[in-house]
Amino acid sequence: MNRVLAAQLACLLATLSAAPAPAQPVQVAAATARQLADLTLEQLAGIEVTSVSGRAESLKDAAASVFVISQQDIRRSGATSLPEALRLAPNLQVARTSAGQWAISARGFQDSISNKLLVLVDGRTIYSSLFAGVFWDANDVVLEDVDRIEVISGPGGTIWGANAVNGVINVVTRSAAETQGPLVSVTRSGSGGREAARWGTQLGERTQVRLYALALDRGNTRTRRGTALRDDSGRDQLGFRSDWSDGPSTFTVQGDAYHGGSEPANNLAPLLRGGNLLARWSSRFSDGSPYKVQAYYDLADRNDTNLFRNKATTRDVQFTHEARVPTGELLWGAGYRETRDTNAPTAQVLFVPGERTLQWANLFAQYQRLFARQLQLTAGLKLERNSYTGVEPLPNLRLAWLHSAQATTWASASRVVRAPSRIDRDFFFPGRPPFVIAGGPNFAGEKANVFELGHRAQPNANFSYAVTLFRQQFQGLRAGLPGQSPATVMNLVDGPVEGLEAWTQWQVLRAWRLVAGYTALHQRLRYAGGLSPSTTAFPGLGNDPSHQWTLRSSLDLGSRTDLDVMVRRVGALPSPAVPAYTAVDASLAFQATRALRLAVIGRNLFDPGHVEFGPAATASQFERLWMLQATWQP
Repeated sequence: MNRVLAAQLACLLATLSAAPAPAQPVQVAAATARQLADLTLEQLAGIEVTSVSGRAESLKDAAASVFVISQQDIRRSGATSLPEALRLAPNLQVARTSAGQWAISARGFQDSISNKLLVLVDGRTIYSSLFAGVFWDANDVVLEDVDRIEVISGPGGTIWGANAVNGVINVVTRSAAETQGPLVSVTRSGSGGREAARWGTQLGERTQVRLYALALDRGNTRTRRGTALRDDSGRDQLGFRSDWSDGPSTFTVQGDAYHGGSEPANNLAPLLRGGNLLARWSSRFSDGSPYKVQAYYDLADRNDTNLFRNKATTRDVQFTHEARVPTGELLWGAGYRETRDTNAPTAQVLFVPGERTLQWANLFAQYQRLFARQLQLTAGLKLERNSYTGVEPLPNLRLAWLHSAQATTWASASRVVRAPSRIDRDFFFPGRPPFVIAGGPNFAGEKANVFELGHRAQPNANFSYAVTLFRQQFQGLRAGLPGQSPATVMNLVDGPVEGLEAWTQWQVLRAWRLVAGYTALHQRLRYAGGLSPSTTAFPGLGNDPSHQWTLRSSLDLGSRTDLDVMVRRVGALPSPAVPAYTAVDASLAFQATRALRLAVIGRNLFDPGHVEFGPAATASQFERLWMLQATWQP
């Protein structure tokens, strides 16, 4: 756990102890990189996404605020990690907090322990039962094997369950059949880099397999005053994927194992070990209706010595079925997940009990019907039971007006829940009495009623845009009672979060494309019941910019050279204060031969250094960085 996470715990402590400061991809995935770059906006709009409704549907018809990061976007950006690739989504807030850790969220509540964003990799939830969020330094993929990343800002509870409150990130990798042959990619800089190797081959007529190895290393960062921070770390990962197919039936087995961090472990670079194994069977019943069964096992071991020494083993099984009905479409399913979570005591943190087995079970159904060829109604309900609060209903209602093949207006109303985690119920600070924080035995789920209105259109072949307005009315956000000693975690903060998300794509010339995005966010959080009425800032609930914008340019300089430039403007963070900043990143790539691609990548080109997440005086400052990249794929 890094120092920013520790700072977030300190913010939570301040909040508690005193007045607060408080299905199938589009059929272009096997195309070459150059062919992908030549896709028109109409073809990109036709990409099929599965994260919105649980079934494959065209991006242009999806009734949600969804942005798709394509393989061509990732390749041209020069991204070297999954969080870097997520910067390409205009509907996410992505801040780097140290050499290897990130704060990523959608629609607010951004911090290193963000807990309202659900992230999946090929259907596997990369979820920590410790705090209901993602440890980004423990999760990565071979970016060259990613088909697309679907980013939904907004609720997804009916399909994906509790914790899909503010958004869903679904990383979809290519099948083994689409990644045949060798690939080697090396990226180096003066402060670390990345190496990836992959080999795919055919096993018989119906089976393909790929193997990969991935290594990342990051050098120390410095504060604004030049103080070196011990956050350098490395990470090694091995994995495989095998796909078998026979007519309508497919069977996938894939797995990963990783080791990383620093020896000896410390708060800035924890020691990481883990792995996972997933199996998925898809086929059709005798009536032709498709179904899918998926199961996975996940092991995660994290040790940062002074804060958390956590081990978690997870077993998960899910079933979904697109049933035949007289009219419309019905998707239903059920699932079960069990995690055995163990936390050894440290000098700063104690969990009571030290070991707990958590269980989640769910049953859901979602019905979709098209009226008069233009009005599409989607209604769904998931009942999810968790070990802390019992059964939580997660309803969802969406209405889309399909004006034409080029325009869709949609509206939605949803109820979402962020279920309690161990850090809400079982967390004691410090590690021995007298305690300042003494758990949260009565903490219930954080709830929100969410309303959205959106419009997506492509007026002509060269221009498209999407706009979404949203209001999220939260109830029972995490906080503590002012003046209480020891403090206990409670559901005490209410209030709305409102905002706007918009992005556009413009094919200026055949060889030049622009992508722009803008988000605005306004929070009005208050203590419920008139407690401390003057308090409006709750650092323990995240630190968010009121606005941000991005502008990305992709230019083909002839048939063998690409130039990509991205400008990011992020507004100031209020508490702890971090100044606004503007960053310019660029990548110049040259296809030296049919198999060899060379690139020069620059980060923060016109900025000697900036802090992305506070406290600004002691946080990592990210300076100008140059990288060289070589990718060989015969």
